[in-house]
Amino acid sequence: MDVCEVMQKAIQIEEEAEQFYRDAAEETSNPLAEHTFVALADWEVEHKKLLQSVYDAAQANNSCPALTELDAEQVNMVEEAGRLFSQALEDLRGDLATDPTLDAAYATAMEKERRSIRFYQERLDESSTDEERDLFGFLVGQERGHLNLLATTEEYLNDTTYWNFKQEMWIVTG
Repeated sequence: MDVCEVMQKAIQIEEEAEQFYRDAAEETSNPLAEHTFVALADWEVEHKKLLQSVYDAAQANNSCPALTELDAEQVNMVEEAGRLFSQALEDLRGDLATDPTLDAAYATAMEKERRSIRFYQERLDESSTDEERDLFGFLVGQERGHLNLLATTEEYLNDTTYWNFKQEMWIVTG
């Protein structure tokens, strides 16, 4: 599979993920889940733009451009998780809204991220140039960050007390 074919498939994956996250955000009544899904949808749009620029450059030059030539933003998932939690807490009115559809939404979202990771990891393993390795390594890292964000927010929604305990454990253990 050449770079252009990979980019076409990757763009399709990102478009499908964006639509899923937008739909999931609209369907939930939980502020944390809503903010998480909206943020993920927005990041998928950014990935699509990046992939489109790779596709365009590959069409013109018949090779993958260097990551440094692209407008690729490394998202700090720890900072983003903190921002999402803060926004959700501001939106809360009383108790955290429970939403019975979240288990299925999170399971589907996490599976989508795992598939993206596998897809990009396979491309990384097959890469023949440093430019391709940098690009696919970057994308693997971003998708892993998405998966981690989903796992963290799901854990919080399922057991807030334990989640807070884990977050503060470093105080005790150093």
